[in-house]
Amino acid sequence: MINEQQTFAKASKHPAAGHKLIEEHVEREMKQSLASHTVDGTDDMGSTISSYINSIESNGYAYIPQAFSRAEIAEAKGLVQSWFDKTVSEQSERMPRLNRDQAMVYNLQNKEIAFIKMMMGNDTIEAILKHFLNDQWFTSLPPDSPNYILRSFLARSSNHQMPMHIDSFVPYTGSHPFIMQCSILLEDQTEKNGCTVIVPGSHRSDRYASQESFNDAVSIEAQAGDLLFWDSRIWHGARENRTSGTRWAMIATFCRWWIKQAFDIPGNLPQEIYDQLTDSQKAVMGYCSVPYDNEQYGIDMKRSYDLLPKRVGDYKI
Repeated sequence: MINEQQTFAKASKHPAAGHKLIEEHVEREMKQSLASHTVDGTDDMGSTISSYINSIESNGYAYIPQAFSRAEIAEAKGLVQSWFDKTVSEQSERMPRLNRDQAMVYNLQNKEIAFIKMMMGNDTIEAILKHFLNDQWFTSLPPDSPNYILRSFLARSSNHQMPMHIDSFVPYTGSHPFIMQCSILLEDQTEKNGCTVIVPGSHRSDRYASQESFNDAVSIEAQAGDLLFWDSRIWHGARENRTSGTRWAMIATFCRWWIKQAFDIPGNLPQEIYDQLTDSQKAVMGYCSVPYDNEQYGIDMKRSYDLLPKRVGDYKI
């Protein structure tokens, strides 16, 4: 396993060396995984997921190649583009500075059940998120079920350079992330069209992102259908899109159940989409950890499936 502090230091001072460390680590883990598949002829999913978890713990991110089929990606990209065309004129002007003049589709969970199934019906995504974000003391839900929640779910096609930043709001060195991002690439991302850049190991730096680190950051070039995970504390940004094309990706931010969501997701999910969700997916939407209006309705925010509302409008009861 790569020591994260060594990786951070080398990537900060010597970007080529830092990139080489990551590539060697990923190649080694993938070779081990492929070897295990060859021996017994089965898909040792547990071993593969463990390698991704190790990469996130040591490097702050994991790259999972071709997690989704071409058909799934083509359908999702078409839906994203359609919803962008329908909603771009409706977006509020009260948005973060970095989101202005960017192609964005917010609240994908409200748009299509297909988006939810793609992001929250994937066994690899769920296994990794449960490892990092589940609360073992959330005993009102089954121990093998998710109790983390969705903080935001959007699609983005970046154009201008995104400065280095963290998504955790504050840096810290602990081994328990509070927030994680998961990105499904709908189009190839390259240095030319504005790929994501990161500083490996910086999630344990205990410092806010340095803008001087941009030139030393590692470019994450990947293909449509690939999946990216990162610890929200990692220093990351994006290069400028120097092409005339788009670079769509779906990005879901997941967090521990007690973190505030970016929108009132439980109060605004369309009923027809809510009715298609499993109990586990409803919990991820936040319905098992909604604050009560007052003590007359309830006190413990950690609710069981038995308390899930029949109708979205009753979500606080």
